[in-house]
Amino acid sequence: MTQHPQHIKRNFALNTLDGISFFAGMIFLSPESVLPVYIEKLGATPLLITLIPLLRNLGVFFPAIFVARYIQTLRYKKNYILILGILQRIPWLIAALIGMRCGRSNPDLVIWSVLAALFIAHAAAGVNIPAFFDLTVKTVPLTMRGRLFALRNVGSYLVGLACGGLISWILGAVPFPTNFPVLMLIGFGILMLYLPAIALHREPPTKRLIFSTESFGTYLRSLKAIPAANPPFRRYIVGRIFFVLAFTSYSYFAVRLIGRYGLHESEVGVFTIIIALVYIVANPVLGIISDRYGHLVNHIIGAAALIIGNMAILLAPSYPVALISIAMGALTLCVNSVSLFAMTVEFGQEHEIPVYIGIVGLAVGAASLLIIPLGFLANVFGLDFIFWGCLAASILSLILFLRVEEPRNRRPPAVVDAR
Repeated sequence: MTQHPQHIKRNFALNTLDGISFFAGMIFLSPESVLPVYIEKLGATPLLITLIPLLRNLGVFFPAIFVARYIQTLRYKKNYILILGILQRIPWLIAALIGMRCGRSNPDLVIWSVLAALFIAHAAAGVNIPAFFDLTVKTVPLTMRGRLFALRNVGSYLVGLACGGLISWILGAVPFPTNFPVLMLIGFGILMLYLPAIALHREPPTKRLIFSTESFGTYLRSLKAIPAANPPFRRYIVGRIFFVLAFTSYSYFAVRLIGRYGLHESEVGVFTIIIALVYIVANPVLGIISDRYGHLVNHIIGAAALIIGNMAILLAPSYPVALISIAMGALTLCVNSVSLFAMTVEFGQEHEIPVYIGIVGLAVGAASLLIIPLGFLANVFGLDFIFWGCLAASILSLILFLRVEEPRNRRPPAVVDAR
């Protein structure tokens, strides 16, 4: 049964506006450009910078499996999403205030406050993601989801063009270390701007619930049967593991460019403008591709972009050529936001969405621990070791994605009516 067209338009618009606010706010809190440069200038070693992608991955991917069963028992998801949404935002305010107060007197405390905020915010996101995509699947038809995520991203990065100029101005005009906490305060304010939009969704109730009385250990062991019985899904999980490991290098692109070419930290604003331009151009294209052909094509594009980005940071003969790495990393970010979770939910039935997200998240989150050895080796051999390792991982992810069957060819999840 399909939703009323007015409900679809309402939910589509609200979801789009909420996404624009969220992603625009995260421009000022970027784990790929702003935060690595910030903590590196505070004295963080390559190992500590490596914790940024590690904590982000553990937070986003690992918790989902632990809440999947509970989310399946909720007939409505809006209140759950709102509560976790607040927890995603508050840590940034606290870290910004600590940075304002202790940036000069206790930089180590500031570094750890930023890392703690990063982990708590992304862990709240990880707990929230299964419910958010459950809500999205129920309220937005399959053939509109690619455009939804693309519009969210394009809208935020149209704002991001102005944000890049503002970031450059703040980082240049406000003395370090106060300048980065100012960015964090602005990001927090924008993140809070449209959170209430979630409450205005017309959410249909979940019609099929799973109430399990088995122990959690037994439940986890039973999940092994799902990828075991589905070879394309199993190959997809392995491909995602290498993909997320390959993406680790993006957290170092900005740090490497600033260090290699002796740039001022205000150059982060230029990186932001490049990222915004890529988003504006790439997201509509990726959205159309995913709606017409499925999300697997975008995964292949993302893996190829990581190959090019890592090669650019390693082999570029000049700064303008090296900036290709920022552009390719931004293209991969587009793929992540348009297709990463959207493809996962298409492997299972509607009521299985939290479980499928949880299975992928558990595997990817656990594999992210391999980032720690990369950080140790980078301390010994330099940043090039990370880029070469991530280049190898991106090649492996591309090979595996090429062997995955597009799940949409088998069965689309349904969108139920709101009553």
